[in-house]
Amino acid sequence: MLVPSHRGVDSSRLLLSLGEQRPSLFLKAVQPDQRRFVDPEASFDAQRKAAALGCAPDILAFDVRRAVSVSEFLDGWATARVSDLKKPEVLQSVIAAKRKIHGGPRFKSSCSVFDRIRILQAACASCAIEMPQDLPVLLDSVFRIERMIAAAGMDEVPAHADGLASNVMIGPHGRIQLVDFDEARNVDPYYELAILANEVFEDEKDHFLALEMFEGRPRQASFHRTRLYAIADDLAWALWGLLMDAVSPRKDLEFYRYAFWRLMRCRIALRDVEIDLYARFI
Repeated sequence: MLVPSHRGVDSSRLLLSLGEQRPSLFLKAVQPDQRRFVDPEASFDAQRKAAALGCAPDILAFDVRRAVSVSEFLDGWATARVSDLKKPEVLQSVIAAKRKIHGGPRFKSSCSVFDRIRILQAACASCAIEMPQDLPVLLDSVFRIERMIAAAGMDEVPAHADGLASNVMIGPHGRIQLVDFDEARNVDPYYELAILANEVFEDEKDHFLALEMFEGRPRQASFHRTRLYAIADDLAWALWGLLMDAVSPRKDLEFYRYAFWRLMRCRIALRDVEIDLYARFI
């Protein structure tokens, strides 16, 4: 089964050269149909703060109104693939970079995955999009998860908040840089770990490896929380895909197929998760 990728959908990218020199600059412009989801000022601010910590390339120039930025080009670096992140030493470095950002200055934006689901749900309703018949059940389960996590308590830290392997760059000697800070905001750190593990591992038991790297000694409560966040994230991106399928002029992209895949994974996870049991240990 071919799984549709989210890579390169949100923006256009160009390499820039000065004179006859090798490319040294990287220009990124957010796609017009994605502007409703991106706060350029918050994104650029987050990347600059991450760059100051050594976790991202620095932004050299930007235009908030046009949602365009120019960064240093990481010449000789490679875009990570899921197979790269399955390597323990690479995953360890990625988690270390994300944790370093967690300890840095706060970002301008704060928005939970549950907030995003409500925003996307309202946007879909305003467009009169035909929704899956089981969506009310899925929403009820996810908002129940939100109440459980709120009751248990949570921290909120600045985070890259992007689990895609393609937004990790691997450089010489295994160095790691994080790119694309359009999703960056202040969130529960276990949400960030959840979406990373959801990208890398097919078997939920493998999430314990990421948890061990993240907190030293993995706790069952942390595992439960990451599994629940992964379910909510799948639903959020499914709603995004359904909305984009209806409103985006880019009909060559398989938004609906992407939404269907995320919905399928959300349903399977909800079928396998005992929410009542998880509620006692998150």
